[in-house]
Amino acid sequence: MENIICEKLNFSYPTSTHSVLNDVDFTVSGGEFCLVIGCSGAGKSTLLKLMKKEIAPHGTLTGSIKINGNVGYVAQNVEENIVTDKVRSELSFGLTNMGLSRETIELSVAETASYFNLSDKLDNDISTLSGGEKQLLNLASVMITKPEILVLDEPTCQLDPVSAQRFVAVVKRLNRDFGTTVVISEHLTEELLPYADSVMIVENGEVILKDTPQNAVLFLKQSHNPLLGEIPLFMRLFDDANSVSQCREVLKNKDLPSLHTESEDVKTALRLKNISFAYIKNHDVLKSLDLRVYKGKINVLLGANSSGKTTALKVAAGVLKAHHGKVKTDGKVSMLCQNPFDLFTKERCEDEVEFGKITEFLQIDDIKKQHPYDISGGQAQRLALAKVLEKGADIVLLDEPTKALDYELKVRLADILYRLCDEGKTVVIATHDIDFAGEYGDYISFLSNGEIVTTMPRREFFTSLNFYTTCTAKITNGIATGYVGEKDLNDGGIL
Repeated sequence: MENIICEKLNFSYPTSTHSVLNDVDFTVSGGEFCLVIGCSGAGKSTLLKLMKKEIAPHGTLTGSIKINGNVGYVAQNVEENIVTDKVRSELSFGLTNMGLSRETIELSVAETASYFNLSDKLDNDISTLSGGEKQLLNLASVMITKPEILVLDEPTCQLDPVSAQRFVAVVKRLNRDFGTTVVISEHLTEELLPYADSVMIVENGEVILKDTPQNAVLFLKQSHNPLLGEIPLFMRLFDDANSVSQCREVLKNKDLPSLHTESEDVKTALRLKNISFAYIKNHDVLKSLDLRVYKGKINVLLGANSSGKTTALKVAAGVLKAHHGKVKTDGKVSMLCQNPFDLFTKERCEDEVEFGKITEFLQIDDIKKQHPYDISGGQAQRLALAKVLEKGADIVLLDEPTKALDYELKVRLADILYRLCDEGKTVVIATHDIDFAGEYGDYISFLSNGEIVTTMPRREFFTSLNFYTTCTAKITNGIATGYVGEKDLNDGGIL
């Protein structure tokens, strides 16, 4: 039985002069696990929201999208689905609205909390949960109502790598254990593509292919499609390698030169010295944190959800004031917050920022006349970035800047950051995107429980780790020295 039937679907927003979706045709069978990939702004989020009538966007729709079964939906913004303040009440909210008895609700809540490993959190305030726990709660709150179809729009984009892997593992288990149909848009293809039954490629509002993962990868390779960058590195390196271990076997037969970082003199542009900060008295989020940010460099903050990265950036930007310690800056500071929509206050995107060279480079000139809340997450990220860069600050702080960006746009972002550094400006990024950090970061700092554990050059940092490291480092570990990003593989003659 087909759960989703889409025929000649066209859709446009009220403020847009062009269609977001164009003659979209596809079907999704019951129990199918369908991975949706596409460039930022391709129409993925709009398509997924149309599958859930309660949140379907307002606009002009022609053609049809038929849904056979109840739909559960999990958004990319972790906070978006939360409606109560306690874990228990969040889980029971949907069942209460269905008019079920108290006994039935209590049993369902207990069972669901156990399945999602939330039993010890039932009486907690949701505000005390980590980002990964909140997104698991979102998923649990959806699944407790027993939907036949689960739709997820980039659900791991705000999660650290470990939390993201745990979340994806639960989604796969739901599909395997209960036959739940899954449609998921996600840039974390390393965990999903080998498992998926099908891959749907969305390009410029059209579904250009829906096929097996193997055929989808072959199509992207043969057509030299930019979306090939969305495919896991281990599937791009060698045609016959479908895992990290298979790539390692091939590399063992190659003589790779060692790569090293040259030492350099660096100046400090920003210093957080002995910083302590608490949202609640006597519960410090930052604990005597000491951080040096180097001038003219891309400085990266890594760490798990709730480790203090965002708080550290806000203290550095002066948004929050530490109760102990000092912040020393060498110039004007501007910050891109984690939720770009928080920056938007106008009716049209063109009123938010001056459109010109930077917006053209970021490929968002086509959203000029649209309302900021009608654009995709990736487009919002780029619009917010343009707004921050417009201020011309000496030190630019970016909180999760690659969130919702496709591979090609990440390359463009890196180009902008390099240009800023060439102009003598300083960049600080808080991110969960380890591969981006390994590719483009200069100095990496690791936060744990509100403290800086270490700050090291990227090559030394990632080659010293076993788990919290890049795909390149995993592939080359013990085989070649100093390889942490794709450009390193280019230098070694692999790509």
